Amino acid sequence: MKNIVLGIVLAVLLPCRVFAHDFIVDGICYNITSEEERTVEVTCNEDEKYAIKRKFYKDVVFVPEKVNYGGKEYTVTAIGERAFTDHEELLSVVMPNTILLIKNCAFASCPQLKSITVPASVMEIEPGAFQILASLTNLVVDEGNKVYDSRKGCNAIIKSKTATLQFGCKSTVIPDGVEVIARNAFWPVPENGVEPFALEIPGSVKVIKSSAFAGREWLNAVVLHEGVEVIEGWAFDGTSIESLVIPKSVKRIDPSAFRNNPKLTSIKVKRGNKVYDSRKGCNAIIESTGDRLIQACVETVIPEGVKVIGNSAFGGVDVPSVEIPSSVVKIENGAFNGSDAMKRIVVPGSVKSIGSRAFSSCFGLEEIIVKEGVESIETSAFSNCINLRRVHLPVSLKKIGNPDEKYRFLFGDCHLLSEVVIPEENPYFYCYGNAIIDKKTLTVISGYALDQCRIDHGLRQYMPKKIASQAFAGFRLLTSVWLPESVEEIESYAFYACPSLRLIHCAGKVPPVLGDKAFVLNNYESDWNIPIEECVTVVVPEGALDAYRNAPGWKEFKRIIEN
Repeated sequence: MKNIVLGIVLAVLLPCRVFAHDFIVDGICYNITSEEERTVEVTCNEDEKYAIKRKFYKDVVFVPEKVNYGGKEYTVTAIGERAFTDHEELLSVVMPNTILLIKNCAFASCPQLKSITVPASVMEIEPGAFQILASLTNLVVDEGNKVYDSRKGCNAIIKSKTATLQFGCKSTVIPDGVEVIARNAFWPVPENGVEPFALEIPGSVKVIKSSAFAGREWLNAVVLHEGVEVIEGWAFDGTSIESLVIPKSVKRIDPSAFRNNPKLTSIKVKRGNKVYDSRKGCNAIIESTGDRLIQACVETVIPEGVKVIGNSAFGGVDVPSVEIPSSVVKIENGAFNGSDAMKRIVVPGSVKSIGSRAFSSCFGLEEIIVKEGVESIETSAFSNCINLRRVHLPVSLKKIGNPDEKYRFLFGDCHLLSEVVIPEENPYFYCYGNAIIDKKTLTVISGYALDQCRIDHGLRQYMPKKIASQAFAGFRLLTSVWLPESVEEIESYAFYACPSLRLIHCAGKVPPVLGDKAFVLNNYESDWNIPIEECVTVVVPEGALDAYRNAPGWKEFKRIIEN
């Protein structure tokens, strides 16, 4: 979850440019914004522009209305981008009644900043102007401001015309009358920066915009009053909310609205809601039309009657076990992505399709059993399950990944996987020698291996001609590969990120065509790309030495020997 929060922060911080200051007067840096109108903006110190912890501004900074430089008088009309960002010792900034604009990132990552008053003159505050301010408790708009207000002492900045709460802080009380809570209105702060507390959202609020409270780990309870209608994507992502009650008035919830809430144990939709329900005390949010479960928690029990497990419904939810009822016909993309506590999952035959990344990054998962009836498994469905050891796939399976794409990555980074079973009766796929082979195209579409990969002893009619891109990607324990004579092509990145690979044994006298970076060691813990040609021995048939030493790709290997 912290990675997600960091991604949200960087997405806004990175576009913020840093300007060199034009001059300094009385300890404040300025940029000239208009020589004609004689206006300047406050900016950061050029000497600290690359510093993570800045000390140029500290304590209380008083910004003047006018400043003289070079024999000219300038009016201070703006607080520039990143002007006060990352100043650890800054306590407060007093702005004059000439400020018209506060730019993006003007106040960000100032851990001691306690108070901000927006002058009456301010006409525009850009998104992200106030970010990651752990100590901010006093956020006030001057009563004379005609664009913004902080009504009823709410400690927030509200755009008056639209009744949109644009910026809040840890002491904000959302007042009745606010209709919209803006995107990123409450920026995340360091985990130990704020004491946990509850927040009430009044019934006047109709829309909670995307990421409004994302990453606010201090938020351990939220009360949604009747009147709230729309909750957009990632609105409450990464909080510490423990229980959730959805009012009858809610008409739309983005499926990602409550993602990554590890402490959430209770979910209830009030009776009378015409769009959603939490039938049979299931502790989940279900779209009533379509019977699609969109949000789960650690106490969720999937009720009989649910037909679809929605995108990321259990994503990041450490549910210890899940029983999928026979009413379910589809498991969508990322449905259980990152559910670390599960050790075993059984997918019933009623399910026809398993979406991309449906069980990806389930670090505790050791066994997957897919029952007869399942027909389709999409790209990366079981990737990055680092403790996965056994997978049973059915005769009914017709499709793995997208046949038109090279990238399937079904078991990518499952480096402990040692057993995959597909019954011989399956008309589409053949499983032998650490590989799943497409019977029609004779292509290895996905591999699995602990140390040795041997695909050279299978049934003759299914001996592969091609090894698909990323078929063996991420098998970090793989030490040797044995390729049959039938292999004609190895696609790009087929053996990507295999840092233990030391031996490639080729049975064919004609060198297979190699795609770009078909073999890449790529040791994540050291160099990005260890030179594979210096580490791996290639063993070729007697009489084929010159052919391999002159073949594109193969000729780069330093050690090629005859069998």
